[in-house]
Amino acid sequence: MKINEDLEVTEMYLDGFKVPVPAGLNELLNRSGGWKYIKPDQSQNNLDQTKSYDRKVVRKDGKLRTYLTYKNPSKVSNQKTS
Repeated sequence: MKINEDLEVTEMYLDGFKVPVPAGLNELLNRSGGWKYIKPDQSQNNLDQTKSYDRKVVRKDGKLRTYLTYKNPSKVSNQKTS
């Protein structure tokens, strides 16, 4: 089901830091057509790509920066078992 309502972003926080809502963000999100309703019993866990990354937010010189570091998958031994 697609959402037919316009969404309005009034506040944004990034790891507890309040950040201003950029001009045009609401229009960008509403025109993208990417919003859809997901029932509470439906799982979207397999679509979350950010679980493969460690995330760190740093405030430096009055600017917020988000650092994403890829988590290496556990290494599996290539030895053959008999």
